[in-house]
Amino acid sequence: MKRKLNILILALLTLSLTARAEILTLDSCLEQARQHNCTIKSALLDVAISREVKKQVLWKYFPLVSINAMGFGAAKPLISFDVTSVGGGSDLGNMLKDVLDAIESLTGKPISSEINIMRWGVSAQAQLVQPLYWGGQIVTGNKLAKLGIDASQLKGEVSERDVLQEVTEHYWLVAGLMDKRRTLMNAIELLDTVDMVANTAYVHGLVTKNDLLKVQLKRNEIDTKRLQLENGIHLASRMLCHLIGRDHTGELELEPFPETETIDVLAEMPDTFCIDGRPEAKLLELNVKYNKLMKRMAVGEALPHLFLGIQGGYTNFFERHRANGLAFVSMSIPLTQWGETSHKIKEHNLRIRQAELMRDDLKGKLRLQNEQVYDQLSEAIKLIEQHHAAKLLAEDNYDTSLMNYRAGMSTMTELLEAETLLLQANNAYTDARINYRTTLRKYNDYNR
Repeated sequence: MKRKLNILILALLTLSLTARAEILTLDSCLEQARQHNCTIKSALLDVAISREVKKQVLWKYFPLVSINAMGFGAAKPLISFDVTSVGGGSDLGNMLKDVLDAIESLTGKPISSEINIMRWGVSAQAQLVQPLYWGGQIVTGNKLAKLGIDASQLKGEVSERDVLQEVTEHYWLVAGLMDKRRTLMNAIELLDTVDMVANTAYVHGLVTKNDLLKVQLKRNEIDTKRLQLENGIHLASRMLCHLIGRDHTGELELEPFPETETIDVLAEMPDTFCIDGRPEAKLLELNVKYNKLMKRMAVGEALPHLFLGIQGGYTNFFERHRANGLAFVSMSIPLTQWGETSHKIKEHNLRIRQAELMRDDLKGKLRLQNEQVYDQLSEAIKLIEQHHAAKLLAEDNYDTSLMNYRAGMSTMTELLEAETLLLQANNAYTDARINYRTTLRKYNDYNR
């Protein structure tokens, strides 16, 4: 029994450690963002909405069927008259009165000369109308609906790309801040070494108490930076969790930030970037197509409308059942609409021209954006090389300063300055790597 209990406890501890040991990679964060990010999910819903609109417009091709039914019951008959008053006292009226008197004498029962009709009634009607030609508006409407689906999908691609770029930026921001915290902890260890050397020198009377005070002030400065880093990591982690749709329950575990950066060698910048594959460029083309289709819709308003229909009905108003049916063809030809339509066509021609100007202008800006990202990436690669060399130089400088201080050949101020330069060089190298990774993501996204 005790052995089973120990095995159970061990299993629970293993599961707990496994849960805590979950390491977030950039790929896992991007995948979670695709599944849970609100902006991406909203873009997918826009596509679904556009598909439903397309299905609505598709029904315009099918017949329109309608059924109407009506029934009534009146408190008093709608039609009521006295048969003896027919003809205003003429021979017909007198004859009707004599007939009623004869019936009364034979039956021995009084008979009313008043006639009441239309006390109740029912009617039903069914109609089927099939559009044959509607000025091309039905076909154009379906093309517009299809255009709406394409536009929603392209907007979704833009939204997903921008969100994933933001996730990448925040992921490397968190990873970089954690790397800076490790660098700061190394600086604290170096400061402990400096403190130990200074205390030893102070005991032997080689330095004054000022050196110990300088070390303490430096430690206070580093503690302040450490607090600022912790706050920055906490805030950046919360933002990253928000982007990937994850609850922030504690400090994130990210894959270790690499010590050295693997650089993708860039080819020479092309004379011009091909931006036709970018979703923004495709959206610009769709905008031109949209305005052309809207022009067709305006023309269709002034063209003939032709439809075929059948109709059937049933009535029972005078206690007589009647049913009938008919087929009909209807054509509507606007005669005075062309004046208004001609101005609508001119309006849409201007809108088409405007959309073409916007397309050409924004395509030029997209090319400039690609060139800018290329320049930024080239600059980021050079900065990594420069800051890595500066980092190695700062490490050598610190080692030399520590050795000189131990030998009494340099002051505490010089040693602390060397440590500050080393911390700055490490942080600059980390910033350069973060900038390179986020810029590389943009460059790859814009040049697929």
